[in-house]
Amino acid sequence: MATWDLTALVNAADAKASQAERHLWLVRLTEWLRHAPAAGMSTAPEEGKTPLPVLRLRHLLNQLERQPELRVRVQGMLQAFWREIDAASLFADLGFGARLSLGGEILARLQRRWLPGTPETADLAALFELLFEADDVVWVGALDAGTLQRLSALLAPGVPAWRGMLMDAITILVSAVHASGYVPSLRQRMDRSLLEGDPFRQLTRAADSLRAAVLDGRPEDALLEAGYLRAVLAACRAAAASVTSHLEQYGVSVDIVFELDQMRGRTARIEQLVDCVLAPEPVAEWRRVVAEMLRVLGESQGLRALLRQHYSLLARQVAERSAETGEHYIARDRAEYRQMLRRAAGGGMVIAGTVFCKFAVGALGLTAFWGGFWSSVVYALSFVSLMLLHLTMATKQPAMTAPALAASLPAGDDPDAADLESFVDRVTQLIRSQVAGIAGNLALCAPLVLAVQAALVALMALLFLIGWAGAATLLLL
Repeated sequence: MATWDLTALVNAADAKASQAERHLWLVRLTEWLRHAPAAGMSTAPEEGKTPLPVLRLRHLLNQLERQPELRVRVQGMLQAFWREIDAASLFADLGFGARLSLGGEILARLQRRWLPGTPETADLAALFELLFEADDVVWVGALDAGTLQRLSALLAPGVPAWRGMLMDAITILVSAVHASGYVPSLRQRMDRSLLEGDPFRQLTRAADSLRAAVLDGRPEDALLEAGYLRAVLAACRAAAASVTSHLEQYGVSVDIVFELDQMRGRTARIEQLVDCVLAPEPVAEWRRVVAEMLRVLGESQGLRALLRQHYSLLARQVAERSAETGEHYIARDRAEYRQMLRRAAGGGMVIAGTVFCKFAVGALGLTAFWGGFWSSVVYALSFVSLMLLHLTMATKQPAMTAPALAASLPAGDDPDAADLESFVDRVTQLIRSQVAGIAGNLALCAPLVLAVQAALVALMALLFLIGWAGAATLLLL
């Protein structure tokens, strides 16, 4: 995008312009703040130096303070901007999916990546993606108190009742959390004891009480209501956290993980906005809120972080389930050791049958594709039979016991002696179980294969002799 010089940019400010033209002017302004004045000059701040966008912002404020007519022009533009924009959507919607579905969020992100945004919008959340880049969080965080006060004085006439705007955003967020709390896929997995106080229903009442106290100018009541709202939010988060403990019973999916993440993110956003509303010096809180919005903007533009985050819980649940299953493959006493030997012996029988079936497929003389296909079918049926018959195959034991071994690892950087001793005992049990599996497989598999092979050789020899005897009889006749 071509950047303008400051004089032309300020002179182009027109409060009577269309909404799209005003938004384009703001886009050009933020681009001018980031734009390096010479080719090859970086806008990234060097150590100990003020970032270039901060210096340019100060220069802009200085020019507007020296020229009142230009300041009036810019303030008129900003007033028209704030009148027609839905500012609450920035704080209520940015970073959150419109649908409680991971697939819907992926499609939305792909759409934002492939299709250009438009300045013709009344949604500040959508316009925010055109105005700022994720890297802007660096220079926004470097804004000093003096520059923030001057910027606030420039924006203040165009932002009447900003607390009301933030309370609108809180109301929207509370409504979304309230609705998520009654989604069947989440509610049936929540701990019933944590829902006895009905925290999600109380959440709406707490937010309404805080809104009334803030807008009526009752700061002491607002502090009390904010404390109550935070307590209810903590109860809602606890109920949402209990979902993960019930995933074993009801199952897990990436959509459930996505819904939980959205709920946690909204509750955290509510608390951040409450801090900004109640702050005696809101300018510094505004800087933190805008920096958070820029951080969320960076996270909402990629797919890798989204998929990694939401598949991590699914992978953890699979690992925990494998750890529970792996416990059955670890012998802890003599009885379990003998049982492991019996299961391994049964597994050896199945392995022997698999060997003969594989050679039978090879003897059919099939093409490479069909030979590989039917060999795969033989192996698949063999492994499924092992699982259904509760037998053991030594080469598959590590895949089942590794999660159980990992689960027994001592937690923390300074484990106590009891945890270490328990882990050593588990390793010993695991090695013994592995030896039992190998011994049981070989003890029955090898003799059975040799016995069947000897029987087949004897049978072929017998048939050969019978054939010669029959031929001799025919000759004598």
